[in-house]
Amino acid sequence: MNKLFFTLIVSMTFLLSYSQIISYELIESWSQEEVNQIYSEYSIPENVGNVIYAVDGYKLTYYTDDFDGEKVLCSGSIYFPRNIDCEPPILSWQHGTMVNNFFAPSNIGNTDNDLIGAIGASNGYIVTMSDFIGLGDGEGIHNYIHAKTQATSTIDLILIAKEISNEIIGVESNDQLFLFGYSQGGHATMATVKEIETFFSDQLQITASAPMAGPYDMSGAQRIMLETGDYYPNPGYLPYIIFSYDKIYNLYDDLNEIFKAPFTNLEEMYNGNYSMWQINNYIWEVAQENFGISPYEFSPINIFNEDYYQNYLEDENHPFRLALADNNVFDFIPTSPIRMLHCSGDDNVSFDNAQNAYNYFVENNTLNIELIDGGDYNHEQCATIAIIGAKMWIDSYADLCETNVNLEKYSNKEVKKRIIDVLGRSISNNITNFNFQIDVHEDGRYNKRINFY
Repeated sequence: MNKLFFTLIVSMTFLLSYSQIISYELIESWSQEEVNQIYSEYSIPENVGNVIYAVDGYKLTYYTDDFDGEKVLCSGSIYFPRNIDCEPPILSWQHGTMVNNFFAPSNIGNTDNDLIGAIGASNGYIVTMSDFIGLGDGEGIHNYIHAKTQATSTIDLILIAKEISNEIIGVESNDQLFLFGYSQGGHATMATVKEIETFFSDQLQITASAPMAGPYDMSGAQRIMLETGDYYPNPGYLPYIIFSYDKIYNLYDDLNEIFKAPFTNLEEMYNGNYSMWQINNYIWEVAQENFGISPYEFSPINIFNEDYYQNYLEDENHPFRLALADNNVFDFIPTSPIRMLHCSGDDNVSFDNAQNAYNYFVENNTLNIELIDGGDYNHEQCATIAIIGAKMWIDSYADLCETNVNLEKYSNKEVKKRIIDVLGRSISNNITNFNFQIDVHEDGRYNKRINFY
């Protein structure tokens, strides 16, 4: 059966069965050997997880609620472990900032999201990834850093994964749900935790979540970072937020009210055909040629008209300020374990976002909350460190299938082991002052949630 015919059959079936699903299609598969090659090619530590299953990656289209409650087409991907014989948990990955539709998770086989999907499913998870509204094959403008719709588009895909898992792999998922994401995905992860625990607790129970390097405090820490007027490595983020929030909050009637010309030409670059690298370079070129500002002297606030920006600074009820506040995602009391990972050297998302969120949770007597500082690394450098650490921590909670490792040959001799910390780094056997360590044995076994004091 060819893919097109298969997709049409599935579309017709699920339009009748489930109101949200439009279609799903098998796009790419990975054998165990191919997943092992991913570990090798990208120097991924073996302790990230055992490669047990081949993986099938499916692209989905589905309806989800937009900011105004209207149904809108959204796309995403789900990675399933093949020939699994027990109920797997669901691992929901929330992607970072992207502008070009090519890099959306639903473009399976072509993006870095494949690494997380293939590895997670090969370890025994069902891995879900929403493109979020307006990316991939979705309709309209992307709702960038919009808490509510990032959360609901993620939740709808998780619910779909639970509905179709038996159809795809012959078993249903178990009741465990894990969420993690980096940068925009960190914000989306925290927003999803808040949304599930507030409105969906009768359908989903979160086992644990790991938001990483997210702008949780949009009206505080992240706003202050941009208002310094200092160089910012991704100036294209700010207009992205402006265009997104204008769609939702009606920030302006004419872009000339806000931006200096020719920055008013930027909007067309957010149509899904350009990368953030291209947008950043365009901004720097315009700043150099029209205002004599070099890239390393340029701040995103240089895009604004002076009158508009001054009004924004002086008016606490300015529409843009109110929109930022509406997308803070730390103002709730989580009931499930959260480990935030963030590097104090982050040059894109202020570490104060994580610190402020952590302080709020602690001040409100929230249990099972941690903040891990990955060190003096910038936003890009921190990503791999944080994602590996988050995955390992999630594994410590996961009820995964038995791996059927033959332990008989180790019964009469000592099996070598090494101890690793929360970020996947090897540490000395005599170091004990860590709240979370893992013994990784030579045969692939590991002891989870070991605490030394």
